[in-house]
Amino acid sequence: MTSQNIKTYLRTLGKNPEYTDLFNQVTQLNKMQQMLTASAVIPAHLNKHCQLGQITHGRLTLLAENASVAAKLKHISPSLLQKIQNLGWQITAIKIMVQKPGHASSTAVSHQGKTLHFKKTKISNTGVECLNRLARTLPDSELKNSIQRLLKNHV
Repeated sequence: MTSQNIKTYLRTLGKNPEYTDLFNQVTQLNKMQQMLTASAVIPAHLNKHCQLGQITHGRLTLLAENASVAAKLKHISPSLLQKIQNLGWQITAIKIMVQKPGHASSTAVSHQGKTLHFKKTKISNTGVECLNRLARTLPDSELKNSIQRLLKNHV
């Protein structure tokens, strides 16, 4: 599936009222991630070992790879909060959580001279069921083939 087709599909899906909140939250997290990376709010040596969680009721969750990173993030969280607020974000608290082992695995891909890291995530049983149901309802297409490949590679 081409990136243009994916963008069109996601744009259409984003207009569905059932997915509006999800897409808004994803957009907000992407903007926050770009801001954190561009402004170096989180020191680089820690940024490599944490990722954004959700933002709920003004509270940002940071997910640390291990307890050591979590402790360091907790130690600097007051200054992180101040820096994030100074950048215009309506965040009132930062919650630090340690990710479960196995959730922090990543795949590195080289693209245009840069190494990009992608977090490997596990799809829940409900997610697998929903994707299987979606694939069965779709006509033969690149999207259907992509979903089937995703499910095949997931197992």
